Amino acid sequence: MDKLLLENSLALVDLPDDGLTIRFYEILFERYPAVRPMFQRDTKIQAEMLHTAIVSVLDNLDDPQWLTANLGSLGRRHADLGVTAPMYDAVGECMIAAMAEIGGGGWTAEMSAAWTEALSAVSSLMMAGYPEEEVDSGAA
Repeated sequence: MDKLLLENSLALVDLPDDGLTIRFYEILFERYPAVRPMFQRDTKIQAEMLHTAIVSVLDNLDDPQWLTANLGSLGRRHADLGVTAPMYDAVGECMIAAMAEIGGGGWTAEMSAAWTEALSAVSSLMMAGYPEEEVDSGAA
């Protein structure tokens, strides 16, 4: 995974006041309105938490133990909320759409590919934290 490319591309699109993650949620709810009830009416706090999580993952990209422990724990919490595997795909799609929109002409296909890989890895580590019965039953 190209950490420098991920960091540089995030710097390109990381708007003040969690603008990237706020825009992400707008796109997510436009494209996937069925997930809207899973969130509070005001997503500002959620956007702040998501922004912090993205930065933390990038900061710890070279620490597999940190990633496994923290993302597995986060995955368990998401399992309890009813988040399913297809929802992770939707999140990745909408996050990259928000990044590309904000990045405009500065955003590249290489950046999209790097974030697709990174978000897929994050999803896998989160899903690894799901309870066995949820993964086995296909509920996750």
